[in-house]
Amino acid sequence: MKAGLALKVKQSRDGYLDMLDRQRREKNDEFIIKEFGRISVRRFPTGRLEVTYPDGYVEPDLNKVSGQRVWELMEMLPELKDALIWAGWY
Repeated sequence: MKAGLALKVKQSRDGYLDMLDRQRREKNDEFIIKEFGRISVRRFPTGRLEVTYPDGYVEPDLNKVSGQRVWELMEMLPELKDALIWAGWY
């Protein structure tokens, strides 16, 4: 505390504990899996989406894919839009 200024709090204690709990649950392989036509989606407690495509490719974190690419994938696989709506992303 230089100059007597209080530190700025960026996250509440409850929010921090909730984040830790979600990370712990994800580390323990807790997830919800749902099938949408030809694709399979896993939603993890932290909000991460893992998508398995019809050709067997697994996208471990859809959040790391560019928005343009997600739109292209939704045009090729309309069921991906349903999956994003289910996950609360769309």
